[in-house]
Amino acid sequence: MDRIKRTPRIEILEIKNDSMMFMLSKTDTSVANSLRRVMIAETPTMAIDLVEIENNTTVLHDEFIAHRLGLIPLRSHKVDVFNYTRDCSCPDHCPECSVEFRLNVSCREGELDVTSRDLISAAPESVVPVHGQDQDIEGLPAEKNGVLIVKLRKGQELRLRAIAKKGVGKEHAKWQPTCGVTYRFEPDIRINTSRMVELTEQQKKEWVNSCPTKVYHYDEDSKEVEIEEAGRCTFCDECKKKAAHLEVPDLVHIRQKQDRFLFTVETTGALRPEEVVRSALFVLTKKLENLHAALSEDHDTEFH
Repeated sequence: MDRIKRTPRIEILEIKNDSMMFMLSKTDTSVANSLRRVMIAETPTMAIDLVEIENNTTVLHDEFIAHRLGLIPLRSHKVDVFNYTRDCSCPDHCPECSVEFRLNVSCREGELDVTSRDLISAAPESVVPVHGQDQDIEGLPAEKNGVLIVKLRKGQELRLRAIAKKGVGKEHAKWQPTCGVTYRFEPDIRINTSRMVELTEQQKKEWVNSCPTKVYHYDEDSKEVEIEEAGRCTFCDECKKKAAHLEVPDLVHIRQKQDRFLFTVETTGALRPEEVVRSALFVLTKKLENLHAALSEDHDTEFH
């Protein structure tokens, strides 16, 4: 039996600074789910992995502050220029596999917020906290537009050194570049027009309004029901239930297209969404190449 060669295709539907939607087609669920899992757990980013506290007179313990620092997203657009610590030739860490941050803040009067803006990167062109290149949040001054680490009162001080290293989400959640990756089948919706004409104008409106995501639209001029946006369908079957209630159970047919997947990717800011997808595709390709090479080697060994 001849094998059918598939050529998966990606079509970008929407893209923003921290999210995107795209359609993956001409493939099956195994590939779609593999891509989703790689985006979550195997796409490399930079995150603080080592913290050396030099002076801490705040209300929080050293471990609490270190944990907070680790979860601050760091921009990782140049993560590929860094080595994994396990692959680097240095004994502990070096500029080839890490970036050093310094934080030195003290409060002389009143109250002071220590935020990610107080983290000073030794390589600001490569790795900085997420807020570093963002526009200020509307209504907030620049010094308030950062991830809160701790609050200081008069006489308190926090001074530390932090080391950011390269890693992936399956090692620790702080390296995950995404905060949400989902996919769903594209719906195929077909209205039975021969049964639709049997409904009154009021019944058509009731049927259209039965859909909670507004997939359908009733045109007042033509008195016809149209599919406004099929992609909104969540397969809740409310329209089918309403059709059955109106005694026209075959009014609409809805099925899932088994080779088309609508992806939604939301990022932490460490990477842009298109960078997450591109990096995940590269990682997935390398894993498949390694698997193919290993299987080929075993096959050659078996017959020799």
